[in-house]
Amino acid sequence: MKTSTVGFAAGLAVFAIGAPLPVRAQFFYPPIVIVPPPPAQDYGAPKPKPAPDKPKPVDSPPQTKGGHYEGRTWVPD
Repeated sequence: MKTSTVGFAAGLAVFAIGAPLPVRAQFFYPPIVIVPPPPAQDYGAPKPKPAPDKPKPVDSPPQTKGGHYEGRTWVPD
């Protein structure tokens, strides 16, 4: 009779602990992943000025050939 009582108590304990597990599994949410913010940026600091554009060279040879375009085609005169 003792064996039957111990087995019954063990079965009841397993049932009491295991019965709510399927119900809890329905509401198991995935863990929340916290992403750290990007490093701080100083928006108040002025940006450095860009370098000025270089002027075009003056000694470019002038075009000696004459002609004109007709559409996308170059037609010499």
